[in-house]
Amino acid sequence: MRSGIRIERGAQAREFDVPIQSDRAPIKITLEAKGGGPLPEGRDSEIKCDAYLAAVGRKPNTGNLNLNVAGIQVDEYGGILVDSRLCTTAKAGNVFAAGDVLGRPFLASTGVAQSKAAVTSMFGATHSVDAPQCEEGDVACVVDGIAQAGASFDPASLSSNPFAFPTGVWSSPEASYYGLSTQQAQEMGIEAGEAIALYAQCLRGRVFSPNGLLKLVFEKPAGRILGVHICGDDACELIHYGMELVKSRRTIMDLTNSLYSAVTFHELYKIAAQAALDEAGARKRRAQAGKALAQRNRASRTKETA
Repeated sequence: MRSGIRIERGAQAREFDVPIQSDRAPIKITLEAKGGGPLPEGRDSEIKCDAYLAAVGRKPNTGNLNLNVAGIQVDEYGGILVDSRLCTTAKAGNVFAAGDVLGRPFLASTGVAQSKAAVTSMFGATHSVDAPQCEEGDVACVVDGIAQAGASFDPASLSSNPFAFPTGVWSSPEASYYGLSTQQAQEMGIEAGEAIALYAQCLRGRVFSPNGLLKLVFEKPAGRILGVHICGDDACELIHYGMELVKSRRTIMDLTNSLYSAVTFHELYKIAAQAALDEAGARKRRAQAGKALAQRNRASRTKETA
């Protein structure tokens, strides 16, 4: 990685050697293959570091609510089980739940939407005015998606349904996605392709933030856009336009025929669409942009150390 971060794929920590005699000695972490067993030959099995941080996720804070007395069931993580109306398993059938107590994805936006759906269900509405009308066989249409949450709805849960809501990770750089990945599309029997645009290929990226990429997943040969994946500055903002492209059944040709303001990251959508139409030429253009970026980064590092 350009930032100097090394990623060990398919590995997990097995043992820790934390020095107690000296606060200057590094922590030694012994690695093993994911799920156990030795790493493939040639892989480093030990890491030395100054600090170890484990991100283990979150779980609903429902342990002290005495839910079992009311007949309310929870999943293995403590998430309250609900049906498509957000109604719990309470004996009286009059207890609804929404938000983080349901479990993943622990997002404010989905919690608000679930709360609205729950209130609508409480007062007897049989359907939401916002419910989509799906065509038969349309994999990108979600019914009752906002009501689905937690591990209990696998594989149709809100957390695993790629069309239920856009996912954003506010890291540095940001990462976001909506819709299908190429692998997911192929597993669903869809002939899918993917097209990539580098941040360094658009004017705003070259000037302000060249490290990043945008990828479109599309159906062949029609070109309908099935998914959008972004890593780079403002990815969590840009994904909402991608979501509308997927939901409105837009195609690669729609993007190539659209005009975008020059100094915006939205140009990346058109660049990626053009790459779908000329894969060989797109690879050459990305290689040229990557080479120019590498030279720029080397020059910057040389200047910093001078």
